[in-house]
Amino acid sequence: MKLYKTIAEKYWVLADQIVVSGSAFLTNLMLAKAMGLPEYGKFSIIVMIQLFILSLSMASSSQVYQVSYPALPTADQQKLTPGMLGLQFVAAMTLLLGAVAAWSVCRIAGFKSIHFSNATLIMAALSTVLYVLQDFLRRVFITRVQGSYAFLIDSLTNVIQITALLAAWYFHILGQLMAWSIIGLSFLPSVITGIILMKPGKISLAVIRFSWQLQVRKGGWLIGSSLLQWGSGYFFVIAAGWWLGAPALGALRLAQYIFGLLNLLLQAIENYVLPKVAAIKGDLSVYWWKLMRKSLLMIVPILCLLSLFAKDIFSIIGGQAYEQYTFVIYGLSLVYLLITIGYPIRIAIRSLELNRDYFIGYILSVSTGLLIAPWLIKTWALQGVLAGIFLTQLIMICYWSFILQRKYAILWKSYI
Repeated sequence: MKLYKTIAEKYWVLADQIVVSGSAFLTNLMLAKAMGLPEYGKFSIIVMIQLFILSLSMASSSQVYQVSYPALPTADQQKLTPGMLGLQFVAAMTLLLGAVAAWSVCRIAGFKSIHFSNATLIMAALSTVLYVLQDFLRRVFITRVQGSYAFLIDSLTNVIQITALLAAWYFHILGQLMAWSIIGLSFLPSVITGIILMKPGKISLAVIRFSWQLQVRKGGWLIGSSLLQWGSGYFFVIAAGWWLGAPALGALRLAQYIFGLLNLLLQAIENYVLPKVAAIKGDLSVYWWKLMRKSLLMIVPILCLLSLFAKDIFSIIGGQAYEQYTFVIYGLSLVYLLITIGYPIRIAIRSLELNRDYFIGYILSVSTGLLIAPWLIKTWALQGVLAGIFLTQLIMICYWSFILQRKYAILWKSYI
């Protein structure tokens, strides 16, 4: 019976990630076609700010929860869940202010000519707060081996969202304001449902204090790493919009969503593996090598198909305006091959709580990006963006590999 539940949980986690990534792909496909390349590029700017705020929230709450919860005694587990939820509520207003601040920074940095209405910004900020809260709920359910609940709330959100977006597209009213209004309001039913299903118990100052202390103790390096992780992942994307314009940014973001299936698989692996590994005591050397091989067997065939039919895929999904950017798919195929190789290494660093080394890896990555981005982009335009993304990922993975080999000899023992 226990084995059956374990297998069933794997499929619930995978199904949930299919819903999340598949819906993100469909949403962005609709928006790219309905808005056109320049407007979709503007939409992508807000999405990147949203992802920045999500990364901070994950580092200070859900990532700490995922690693800490499985190893805590039952009494402390019962404190951690309501405590973390209480901190999420406390952080809601901070996130709203953070969204406004992030948008202001982007305008100062070079997006002054891109205009959004105040109503659009309000709905985008509301969407960000609810999105972050729902993401926390789904990760709590997955950590507590309640993947069916995560699947339920994500399905509820995305069915409402896609249905409403399709209706707006049909009636030719799918602009920036309508898109963010639909996306934001679609989170409300699932957030309410998720809190009811979670049954967090009484949220008191005592449990909030307990969770806060654990968060401060374990989340410090993770918060810094998340800032750098966002910079590492999106610095070159932002640079593409800054130096090359909104159309180039829109094409790059659409191509990244085409690779959403790969994100689906990799994120499902991390969400399922990380809490499990955190609870295992003893040598995990052989485990990481097996995980890398299984990941490659899943990802490489998909990369080959995407590369083989790159032009047709981009033309069908984005339209003729996107055909000139087909080479982006080739470049991202190489990037995702590298990411797949490095994903088990990243999970090993996190599960072993090598948070300082996790942080340093992103420092090296972002520092390299800051140094070479102007030259790469001015010399090779969007091809330079792809080269920069690949190089910064490579530097980070090489550093983490060195740390694992030096401290735990994981890579060598895994190979043996």
